[in-house]
Amino acid sequence: MSIINNISEVQQKIAAAAARAGRSPKDIALLAVSKTVPEDRIMEAYRAGLRAFGENKVQEWQAKHLLLPQDCQWHLIGRLQTNKVKYLDDSIALIHSLDRFALLEKLNLEGEKRQIRWKTLVQVNVARDEAKAGLEIEELRDFMDSVHDFPYVTVHGLMTIGALDAGPGETREYFRKLREVRDDLLTKGLGGPEGLPHLSMGMSQDYEIAVEEGATIVRVGSTIFGHRN
Repeated sequence: MSIINNISEVQQKIAAAAARAGRSPKDIALLAVSKTVPEDRIMEAYRAGLRAFGENKVQEWQAKHLLLPQDCQWHLIGRLQTNKVKYLDDSIALIHSLDRFALLEKLNLEGEKRQIRWKTLVQVNVARDEAKAGLEIEELRDFMDSVHDFPYVTVHGLMTIGALDAGPGETREYFRKLREVRDDLLTKGLGGPEGLPHLSMGMSQDYEIAVEEGATIVRVGSTIFGHRN
């Protein structure tokens, strides 16, 4: 199928999952994961109406954002090395992978230098997968309390990645837990200036479950662009 047909099918499934959960599909953003995808394929998705694209590596984002239309909204979804922060600029719409204090400090330092306030999501390792980055749930409260001391970093929600070997029921529990953790942080007054409106969860294999459990951003790559090398 073509990219435009793939996008249409994903959007229809998002709408159906939202309806099952009593939600509006307008409350769910489709983030096209474009890592390793060449520019001409990304342009097909752009012409189909998508504007939000997710990259894992800073170097790949640097090359692509210079070649693609300026109204693309670039999200960083991979683990961000502190020595790469200096290469970012205000065309980054959202960093999904704030996962440690050292990165919080570095983002704030670079933000102050260049007067950029970074929008971020805190990555949470709900599945306790040793192969994945992210804060443990037990570390979240102290971390969120610390964010207030770093004015050039704002947290707009949480992100998680489900375990690769998890079944649908287990994956649903991970996503539900992230929502519950977010709600608990809000009751403790640990949200950002706009609360914590975003939950980034769900990928090609499980985005419908994520929508049913409250995702506001789903990260879909291979279902749109085809399998990567």
